Amino acid sequence: MNDAHKEADGWRTAQAETLKNDEARLGQEITRMAAGEVFAIARKTLADLATASLEERVGAMFTRRLGEMDGKAKETLGAALRSSKDQPVVQSAFDMPAGQRATIQNALNETFSADIRVRFEAVPDRICGIELTANGQKIGWSIAEYLTSLDQKVGALLDAQQGAK
Repeated sequence: MNDAHKEADGWRTAQAETLKNDEARLGQEITRMAAGEVFAIARKTLADLATASLEERVGAMFTRRLGEMDGKAKETLGAALRSSKDQPVVQSAFDMPAGQRATIQNALNETFSADIRVRFEAVPDRICGIELTANGQKIGWSIAEYLTSLDQKVGALLDAQQGAK
């Protein structure tokens, strides 16, 4: 009888773990679907209202963030850009057109009062954003910040549903 109880407990534990894993996968899938919808809506809205593509706006947000850096962060990143053994990299989720690259290059040169040469790379896995990295330092802007908030809300919703069961 004790063996049967232990076996039943083992099955319940395994079932609970399976449900927990399924819940996590469902949350991730909902987040991915929501992200796709957010990007589609943002692209359409920007195209309709601002006559600018989402990619152009992401670039504009990145250059704005460069200009808004406080003294200490600006000094630290500037030193990293100048001392980096490897060429600093600007990664984005999309291939940037030459004009946008030039705008970002000019913003970097103006922000750091130097001729900062960077390499541009498209990284499709990056969630709609831009990030500059040099010598362990980085600055960026991404829609991922907003998606993290969405992910937390979806997680709380799933937790509440699980608790109600």
